[in-house]
Formats: sequence, structure tokens, C-alpha cells
Amino acid sequence: MIPYYEDDAVTIFHGDCREILPGLAFDAVVTDPPYGIGYEQTIGTARQWGTIAGDESDALARWVIEAVHPTPMLVFGINHFPTALPEPGRWICWDKRLSERVDRMLGAPFELAWMNGPDKAGFMYRIQHAGAVNADRGANNANNVKRLHPTQKPVVLFRRLLADHFPTGVILDPFMGSGTTLRAAKDLGRKAVGIELDERYCEAAATRLGQEVLPL
Repeated sequence: MIPYYEDDAVTIFHGDCREILPGLAFDAVVTDPPYGIGYEQTIGTARQWGTIAGDESDALARWVIEAVHPTPMLVFGINHFPTALPEPGRWICWDKRLSERVDRMLGAPFELAWMNGPDKAGFMYRIQHAGAVNADRGANNANNVKRLHPTQKPVVLFRRLLADHFPTGVILDPFMGSGTTLRAAKDLGRKAVGIELDERYCEAAATRLGQEVLPL
């Protein structure tokens, strides 16, 4: 397999994860897969992103969960396809509005992720984002860095998830999008591999990962 992008920390592959993943070596999966909800952002004057590749069903997400289990994994959006859970595991709640006033804004005030392993207490991460403010910061340390993907999550969230739950080993994101998981891993001095079906996001991620490591 020929990488779309590669440096000392991260590698990107363009293609279908069902074809690429079996040939990769990794220690954990951290990903935000297509949910099977046919997502398309059309609100107001928001950028017209179009559909997310593979989001017409939850088949890709289900395939990955079955293919990598019992390897450690953290999967966002699994509340949309809960029958794919191979075991109780643990839940993570990302509170992205932080206050009742902001909760009233359009869109979900929180998102859920699931981790395999023993059925234990869940975890809460409070990082304001999306309808209120984008949590990621630019070179001038200001919020609201322009998104590169319609469902892009903040790097600061993924840095915390990796540091708290996957402190060692190679991270794989088989639904890489614009490369947030890989960017977080690289910022932490970790190695990571990403797979993405849509080439425009491979290009966006490659540009993003070619930048210098952000200060923590």
C-alpha cells in the first residue's frame, strides 16, 4: 500500500478501510465513523459540505467494530447504532455547550462515545464547541479556527482522550476525516495511522499534519 501522506509520526491512506485496515499494525482505534444518518449540513448560510462518504448506512462503523474487537477502541456516535456494541464497555459524554443558556442553541448539546472493556463508570469532558464557539485555536491563540470537515471535533478533546485512555501505542483512525485524531496524536509525540475514503479530506489532513506541532 502506498501512503497518501507520511511523516515521522503519522501516515495517511486514501481508500476503503475494509481493504486497507487488515494490512496495518496498530494498538488502539480512536474514531468518529459515519453514523448512517445521511448527514448533510444545510442550515442557513452554512457552507454546503455535501454528504459524508459512506454515511448512507452504519455498515462501515459496524464492520470496523467487529474487525478490531477486542483491540482497545473508542468510537463516537455509537448511540446511533447501539446493537453493534460487543460488550457493555464504558461511555464518554462530551458536553460541548457547558451552560443551560447555550444548550438552547440549535444542534445537539452533547455527543457520546463508547470504549470497549470492563463495564465501569463513564467519563465527562466539558469543552465548549460547535454552535457556541469552535474550541480549536489558530496561530494567534484565538478560538473559531475554520473547520475543514462538517463534523470536525476539536483537537483539544482528542488530545485529552488519547492522554487519558490510550497513553501508549500506535493509534488508528479508519474514518480520519480532516485528521483530528492524527493531529492530536502528533501533538502528543505519538504515532498514528489514518484512513479516509474522500480524497478532499485526505488533502486537508495532509496540509494540517504538515504544520508544526502545536504547543500544549
